[in-house]
Amino acid sequence: MVAKRLVRTVVVKRVAISLLLLSGCHPVAERLPGLPTFTYQNDDSVSRFHEADALARLDADAESIGRLGMLYHAYQFHAEGRASYALARELAPNEYRWIYYAAMLEKTAFEYEAAESLFQRALEIRPDDPELWAELGDLYLMWARREEARTHLDRGLALEPVQPVAALGVARLLTLEQDWDGVIALITPLLERHPRLSKAHKFVGAAYGVLGDAELEAFHMEEGEYGSAVASDLMDELNELAVPAIIQGDPAPGPDLLQVKCARCHSHDRIYDHDQDRRWWARTVRRMQREAGWQWLTDDEAASVVAYLDERKRTD
Repeated sequence: MVAKRLVRTVVVKRVAISLLLLSGCHPVAERLPGLPTFTYQNDDSVSRFHEADALARLDADAESIGRLGMLYHAYQFHAEGRASYALARELAPNEYRWIYYAAMLEKTAFEYEAAESLFQRALEIRPDDPELWAELGDLYLMWARREEARTHLDRGLALEPVQPVAALGVARLLTLEQDWDGVIALITPLLERHPRLSKAHKFVGAAYGVLGDAELEAFHMEEGEYGSAVASDLMDELNELAVPAIIQGDPAPGPDLLQVKCARCHSHDRIYDHDQDRRWWARTVRRMQREAGWQWLTDDEAASVVAYLDERKRTD
């Protein structure tokens, strides 16, 4: 398997170089960021970067350059993603995706002013998009601009009453105000729509705890430890770009990696309780990498965990 990945990497690199030599150097291609140093990525991931970079340099259009930015973004190469999105927006100023993705990247990187400007531009294109109002409100909440946060979050909820980002943002504000009944009233419908939403369970659990309902507090706090997040369709598309590279791996190191990397946050019973396919596990492990960082779990380690969890299910 590793040998096949190495062969693919070499082939992709050679094809990329040949294409660039044949096509010449496009002026736009000269402004693309150089490939970063790959420390934690496996051969499959690296080959995907070479392929996307070669295509962007060959086509030199907003679509291929924006897609390259998405790949950088999915792997948390913020500088390279930022540069790619900026060039894609220059080539296609009114293309919503490159504005949206750039805004989300800057928000993740805590670049508040840049994110604010990009979200405002996105709202000019889609003024009634509840997610945009919610994301900008959440940005203001991160920025400690509570009044603006509440205005934008409320607008998001007015457009979509169970918009997850907006509901969680308002729940945080209600928690600061110690309006526990308000938290429960707001979040309960959200959990009916998204029953595994971790942060929602934690807000409700805290509210029940203050109100003296220990049983419901314990239930929601436990669910909050093992739940999930909710992403937009566009962010799901972006995050999916990093999934195929960890579908195939060596399951042998899996048990030790689970003990060292996963058991400190998740019990073995909870981990083994899931009966899912390999792609589901790959998506879940990628989400853990996004939250904890690639230095915490490399691609090869991630692929081993995924392979072990999937093969364990088949042998049980």
